[in-house]
Amino acid sequence: MRKIDIDELKKLQINILDEVHSCCMRHNINYWLDSGTLLGAIRHNGYIPWDDDIDIGMLRPEYEKFRKVFNQENDRYKFVCAEDDNDYCYAFGKVLDTETILYEPDIRGKKIAVNVDIIIYDNAPDNDKEVAKMYRKRNFYRGCNIARSQKNDTIPGIKRRIAFKILNIVLRPFPKNYFALKMSQNAQKYKDVDTKRVGSFTCYAVFACEKDIFDSFTDHIFEGKDYKIPIGYERWLKTIYGDYMQLPPVHKRVSTHVFEAYMLEK
Repeated sequence: MRKIDIDELKKLQINILDEVHSCCMRHNINYWLDSGTLLGAIRHNGYIPWDDDIDIGMLRPEYEKFRKVFNQENDRYKFVCAEDDNDYCYAFGKVLDTETILYEPDIRGKKIAVNVDIIIYDNAPDNDKEVAKMYRKRNFYRGCNIARSQKNDTIPGIKRRIAFKILNIVLRPFPKNYFALKMSQNAQKYKDVDTKRVGSFTCYAVFACEKDIFDSFTDHIFEGKDYKIPIGYERWLKTIYGDYMQLPPVHKRVSTHVFEAYMLEK
């Protein structure tokens, strides 16, 4: 194996993004650059200088269409999700570059591949108390999921490591994807209800935002190429980041991801 540096990692991620974009264009699937990737596109026309991943957003119906078609047309790149893979422990999907390996945080931790996240947005109830209830349930399942799937020796602190080990033993009888599927089930509580808002019930953020932000999409530059962003991107970014054009303090301009990535030898 050959270790991948940050510049090569970003090129590999862009290649995955290109494959996702092409698939979505062929099948009329709406997607958008999301989270830090969208912020980077608007503020920097590319990656946030200290960022090192790519996020793509889809509403649940579009995500389900993408899930059905992507792997039928690809050899190198593979879409994975908890619904289709018992060993996959995230409640959102990823597209992997199968010619790579990525460890989080290092070789002792989770083994996957260089990837981009496909973040799902589901119908959120119009009642704020119900939204909060759904997020509390998500956070409970997410905590169980981390305890079930993360390796004990990557946890800092002896006391935390011991507590984590006990919880890991208690949860070990559950399948690896069990709590990811529980998060997904909770996220789809209002699947058949015509609500006005969406939420991020399978990921990390806590908010509910107007669905009409995604009524249409436009192109925007990211690393020299055009990709899709929602027509209401300003409201979306304000919901997630507040004053999104304001740079954070210098000490916060660092990556939050810890990993090692390698290219497989052919």
